[in-house]
Amino acid sequence: MADYDYDYDVVIIGAGPGGLAAAYGLASSQHVLVVENNLWGGTCPNFGCDPKKMLYGVVEAQRQVRNYQDSGLTGHPSVNWADMMAFKRSYTDGVPGGTEQGLAGANIDHIHGTATFRDAHTLAVGDRVVTTDKVVVATGAHANIPDIPGKELLSTSTDFLALPDRPQSIGFIGAGYVAVELANIAAEAGVAVHVFQHNRRLLRAFPEEYSDRVAEQLRAKGVQWHWDTEIASVRSGADGGVVAVTAHGEEVALDYLVAAAGRGANIEKLNLEAAGVEYSGVAFR
Repeated sequence: MADYDYDYDVVIIGAGPGGLAAAYGLASSQHVLVVENNLWGGTCPNFGCDPKKMLYGVVEAQRQVRNYQDSGLTGHPSVNWADMMAFKRSYTDGVPGGTEQGLAGANIDHIHGTATFRDAHTLAVGDRVVTTDKVVVATGAHANIPDIPGKELLSTSTDFLALPDRPQSIGFIGAGYVAVELANIAAEAGVAVHVFQHNRRLLRAFPEEYSDRVAEQLRAKGVQWHWDTEIASVRSGADGGVVAVTAHGEEVALDYLVAAAGRGANIEKLNLEAAGVEYSGVAFR
């Protein structure tokens, strides 16, 4: 326990999987406060890993049935996008409330709001000021939005996972795991997919031999790769869509263009300098 008269022993900023694991682990011996400024539960269960896996389950089932047409299965299923998204929501809609109920049931104090350091032991959360011995920063990450003309027209993976209707076409800026996974889901659902990559590598953390195989498999599904290509600007297109303009002057009309070139830490509003914390502009792909 803290030797000083603080409001809390530990304040945890972020109620995603990391923050919640810390909160439940500490709650039996520490006076803990959890602060969250988005959905309780964080990115993974609300608009990340879990809903993505649910969509993957649907499109993978379709692929398996197609592959076993000559081995005892008959019929040709197709993805109903609206129903697939309703299936996803059957899980994600309950995540925030269930997460908050769990915190309340464990008698863990929690506030919905944005935490900002005033000093190393003082945080402002909305109109409330709290003091604490220690702080756990578990704020997660966000999609990096390229600083180009028309950037306000770009979508993110969060937008993709909430699309109510199947788009006719969609583009992805970047070829990391987020772009590749969502491109595969879209392609399996019959969407025309374009991927714009600044070099000729995807999934750069993996051996090139295997990432090349993934690229070829996606190409066989209809994904169009735009290698050695950067998006210079975006403008509004017809019927609410967008037009991606490359640095080479190529123009590609799309329903949506998703920024998927890495993710940056959610630290902009923390005022870490006030706490004496040094940091670098780390981005994850």
